[in-house]
Formats: sequence, C-alpha cells, structure tokens
Amino acid sequence: MTDNRRRTMPRLCKLAVAGALIWTTLSGAVPASADSPATLPSDSLVSALARQVALELVQGYPAELEKSVDGWIASLSARRPFAAWKTASRAIEPLGPGTHGWLVTLRSPAKQAVGYLVVYAAEDGSYRLGEYGVGPQPLFDKASLSRSLVANGILSSHSSPYRAEKQYLHPFAAVWKVTVEGETYWFDAKTDEQLPLDDKSWARIREAFHGLSPEPDAAPAVSKLKLGEPFDPYERLPWLMNEAPFDADADSDFVARVGQGHPLRYVCEPFGDKMLYAIAVVGYTGWSGGRIDAALEMYGSRFVPLSTLRSYGLFYR
Repeated sequence: MTDNRRRTMPRLCKLAVAGALIWTTLSGAVPASADSPATLPSDSLVSALARQVALELVQGYPAELEKSVDGWIASLSARRPFAAWKTASRAIEPLGPGTHGWLVTLRSPAKQAVGYLVVYAAEDGSYRLGEYGVGPQPLFDKASLSRSLVANGILSSHSSPYRAEKQYLHPFAAVWKVTVEGETYWFDAKTDEQLPLDDKSWARIREAFHGLSPEPDAAPAVSKLKLGEPFDPYERLPWLMNEAPFDADADSDFVARVGQGHPLRYVCEPFGDKMLYAIAVVGYTGWSGGRIDAALEMYGSRFVPLSTLRSYGLFYR
C-alpha cells in the first residue's frame, strides 16, 4: 500500500464513524407533531468525534495538529524572544507537495508577521516540530517574495501577475518556484534570494532526497534558550583556509561553544557548487526531552534542529 493510501484510510474511517454516529443520533430523535416540537436524544446531535472530523473537513488539517501547534507556541512564547507569539494569530497551511507537513505563520494583532513553525506528520500519527523562527520575514512570505521579484526586474510592479508554488525538502532546500509569463524562476523561501536552479536540477535534488529523519520530539517544554548578537560570518573564511570543521557531533560541545559566545558558522552547499550558504550561529534552544535546535541569523532568528544541520553541512569556528 502506498504512503498516500496509508494516510488516507484512517481519515476515511473517521468519516464513516462520524457519519454513523450522526445517523444513530438522528434515528433517536422524536419528530415534530402538532402538539410539540421535534426533540433530540440527551446526547448532542453530533458526537465529539463527529465534531472533530467536521472541523478537520472545514479547516483542511486535523484537530490534533492544532493542539500540538498550540502547545509549542505556548512553550516558546514564555521565552522573551518569542513573547510576541502570545497575542499572535496563526494560519496553518500545507507546506508543499509530498511533504506531509504544514507551515504555521504567526501574525500580530496589527497583521505583521512575527514568526513561523514547520510541522511534520510522524508515522505513529503524532506531529513533530521541524524548524521555526522569529522576525518579520517568515518562511514562504509572499510579500517579501514580491519585493524580490520587483528588485530582480522579473516583475515591473508589485501588482504584476505571477504564480508561486512552495517546494520544501529540508531547511536548505526550501524554495519558491515562480512562473511569470511562461518563464520559471527559483527563490530561497527564507531570504528570497534568486537561486541557480531550473526544473531539471530541482528534479535531481528531489530524486536524491530520501526524506528528513524523524526529529526528536520537541515536547513538552523549552528548558533553556540562548540568543546572542548577530555577526558577519564572512569576516573570516575558515572553509576556504583548510581549517578543520568544528566537531558538533556532541550536543554538549555545541552548547558550550555557543553558550560562551564564541563565533560559530554553519556552511552548506545544498545545490552543489552552484551556491554556498555561510550563516552565523547566534544561539540555541534546548527542550526538556534533550533536543537541541541551533539559532541561525537569516533575516531573523531561524531555529533548525541540530541533527538536521549535521546532515547537510559543517560548522566552523
């Protein structure tokens, strides 16, 4: 059975059960007569399960996902860098084709973006927190993309028509596929920088991608958070000077260096030698379950699981 069919069957079963519950409840109703109005059984017309399924159909995502998202937001917003999340509204949308993931964008009461989260569905039916970030330029921000398209001369104005499709494999293969008058362009989903990609090169990257390893559970609470000042990662170029990478295999070594305020750079080439990312590591989040997320300075603080960063690049002092 394919992965899509495995995920679809439980939802179909829920719909069948919900329908049966509604039918059972209705069958116990007393019809209206000339002397009295119609009455229903003491149980509500729609059971808790039926209501949950109805909510999922309207929203387009499971109610359990919403509960997980609210839990992560509550935990993070208790810390000062995420304080704006306490009063923020959130919008949940599919992350992109084939991801089984969702993008959660948070906005202030004034409708300004204040952060985002990426969430994945795990094989056991639970949900896992991927990357997340704070700042006015979240992941897959349409307004920022529009500004970049105009700045690059691809659009003549912000009102010019275009089509943009989210593509997400991992934090450093997160891109916009933009179509303008039959021409295709690719942009980084966080920085909105134009990328040296085309359909063929992206297809090769997607084919070589074997999926994200299940991230450690980020629940139930943040145990520690360190966030320092940004610095210029290109002030030194250790990856070009034959310096040995910093060994971040041990969480404790990573936490010690960043916690003491020593510079650390993250370098990766997700598209081969066509493009190199060199990013300042400015902090980390520690979760009560032991998971560590590195804070990268990318138009705001971008928190990525340390285990994911180890898979796609190297750290340098």
